[in-house]
Amino acid sequence: MSHFTLSCTTCATRAPGKDEILECFRHAPAGGYRYWGLAGPTTWTLGIVRWLNTGLVNRLAAEAGLLGCTEVYGPPFPTDSEQAAVAAAPAIALLFDTAQQLGSPLVVLTGGKRQAGGLQATIAGIRALLPLIEGHPVRLALEPHYRSQIESRADYDEILSRIDSPQVGITVDCGHFHAAGVDWRSLIHDYAGRIYNVHLKDHIGAQSVPIGQGEIDLRGLIEALHAIDYHGALAVELEVVDPENLPRYCAEAYTYLRDLVVQVTGQSPA
Repeated sequence: MSHFTLSCTTCATRAPGKDEILECFRHAPAGGYRYWGLAGPTTWTLGIVRWLNTGLVNRLAAEAGLLGCTEVYGPPFPTDSEQAAVAAAPAIALLFDTAQQLGSPLVVLTGGKRQAGGLQATIAGIRALLPLIEGHPVRLALEPHYRSQIESRADYDEILSRIDSPQVGITVDCGHFHAAGVDWRSLIHDYAGRIYNVHLKDHIGAQSVPIGQGEIDLRGLIEALHAIDYHGALAVELEVVDPENLPRYCAEAYTYLRDLVVQVTGQSPA
């Protein structure tokens, strides 16, 4: 039986001039969420995460009423060369220790700039990373980004055919897949055992909009995940044009998705 966890990522509470982690701890519990995901900006630059005070973050999250962290987002491997990607692996590995300290089961990385050499650099970086995280309880869930190195079904086919490790799986980002015209239904079906995480958005074209107001078949997404017995997060992301309304959009998204999960599965999400 599938089991869904509704999580509010910090990018869903990203307000200009404000600390998005503190904004998440303020608004996510008020909207109903009990789980959160760390999306930045502390994690965006290679190596900077070593300075994150995870003890303080855990204390503030608990004081806000949050029960756990579902993911830690990180920067992509450099794609200028295979050597640059391999050299970045130790800094990427730091994210896995940070995730463990925050109680998160996943590190999420996307692709860097698309290059003529295709996925060679990204694959070289992941291969260099794997020995550094061997036996680590935290797994890697690769996320698509529109027009990035990881965007299409073909990109996942190549990566997962060349890196056969249960440590590496997929973050389904329905917004970026929608923008790129990717058939996420068939990808979820074909890679059922490698779907580790879901970034849940709604879009009109390539633009993020409030959940339930766009073109994405969110009920169909929940049904597809339920069909593969998915156990994991529905991590809400909002990158709207009116960030001043994010607290309201986050709360509305929680209610909308909670009700949708109950309708499809008969069970309330965590």
